Amino acid sequence: MRQLAISGSAEQLRVALLEDGRLLEWRTQANTEAAEGWAGEIFLGRVSDVRPGIQSAFIDIGLDRNAYLYVDDALPNEKSLIQEKVREGEKLLVQIIKEGSEWKAPKVTTKISLQGRYLVFLPFEKEISVSRKIANASVRQQLQDVLRPLLTDTEGLVVRTEAVDADEHSLAKELAYLRRRWQQIAGRAHEQARVGQISLDSEWLETALREHFSSEMEEIWVEHAATYQQVKELLGVWEPEWQSKLRWYQEKEPLISRLGIEAQVQQALQRQVALPSGGFLVFDKTEAMTVIDVNTGSFTGKGGQQREQAVTQINLEAARQIAIQLRLREIGGIIVIDFIDMKEPANKERLLTTLKRALSQDPVPSSVLGMTALGLVEMTRKRVRPSLAERVSITCETCGGRGSVWSSEEMEQRLWDEVTALSRVQDAAAILVELPTRLYHHIDPNAGRKQWPVQLFKLHRSTLCVDEYRILYAGDKQEAERLYRRQTQIT
Repeated sequence: MRQLAISGSAEQLRVALLEDGRLLEWRTQANTEAAEGWAGEIFLGRVSDVRPGIQSAFIDIGLDRNAYLYVDDALPNEKSLIQEKVREGEKLLVQIIKEGSEWKAPKVTTKISLQGRYLVFLPFEKEISVSRKIANASVRQQLQDVLRPLLTDTEGLVVRTEAVDADEHSLAKELAYLRRRWQQIAGRAHEQARVGQISLDSEWLETALREHFSSEMEEIWVEHAATYQQVKELLGVWEPEWQSKLRWYQEKEPLISRLGIEAQVQQALQRQVALPSGGFLVFDKTEAMTVIDVNTGSFTGKGGQQREQAVTQINLEAARQIAIQLRLREIGGIIVIDFIDMKEPANKERLLTTLKRALSQDPVPSSVLGMTALGLVEMTRKRVRPSLAERVSITCETCGGRGSVWSSEEMEQRLWDEVTALSRVQDAAAILVELPTRLYHHIDPNAGRKQWPVQLFKLHRSTLCVDEYRILYAGDKQEAERLYRRQTQIT
């Protein structure tokens, strides 16, 4: 059974895709000032630097790193050079098309597009293009004939493959919805004086929901009431009958804990992954690529043909597990896999076939380039967003960058989840918690949009690890305050 679980509200949404209880994908909404997790988001930016030598411009969009605009990603006009298309100090409405990483700036375009299930709305481009996957010429023409009268002189569309199964009413309904969204975004851009994000709060949720929207989905669980209403409205626009699959989760135990998601996320951040045969995988990340090593582990074959068969079995298990882990960990770019050596060419070919078949289940495009003379398998996977590790952890300063710890945002969310559970299960009105220095200064219950379900009393404990906290008391507010005053007097 395939399920979608949505936890959190506008402050920080988290979406999990599960199949028979196994976590396939884990999405977290960007809530930091880093230029990561923003693909598809629209920003009001200011041109900070124009570089004719590389036909590019750098745009200040209010994040910690300027974005990168290449000349081909600027709106077409009679000019052909970047210095003719934009000028330093000019304000531009831009959209992130490729997210930044630890070493690269995010890439943006001025060709704004709003994604729908059937259509992509282009407010600045006067054309209708139809997905190449719609091969029937008469169907392509019919779709254009239906949609052209609905557009103004300044609008365009990309008709997606899914539009083949939609009727005229559904297409018109979605176009009206996308146009209304654009008008809201344009209105915000007109009113906003400073550079920064323009997109609507519902943008991220809509993107995540649309990408997982398929007939294979059997249940959609939503934890918070406001988010539930948003999802219900979106389903009403796309596929009203799908509202019957929508479930509002109202139990005391947090949805993420109930489905065992947190434990699976923690496992996905481990360097080592066990295989059923006793072998294991080791994941290592460098600046240039991800390297995966396949190890025999507890295998103790005697050699000869028996060893060849056993090694082949481990490699086939590894290939299937690697496809799962690449999707879950959201690893992109160049990937090199060091499988265990095999002698027979037929087994090597069988391994490559198995790997390609397993990767075909992943909606993100990948390409297996083959096996080198050293027995290394080279492949690539498109980078569509920061990896899971980049999103939920930061580089550990103590070990000089050789390891990582949970980010402050992730630790705050974990504490919030635990506190929420205590408030429901134990009817706690207040929490007394010990926090390390980094979290003590980061977590402020009286600031930000996150509404804590109980009163939080914080104690500073510099001896705690940077990604550790301890809840000392949960219950009555007066007792929590008494213990807090007592502890502060002691220290």
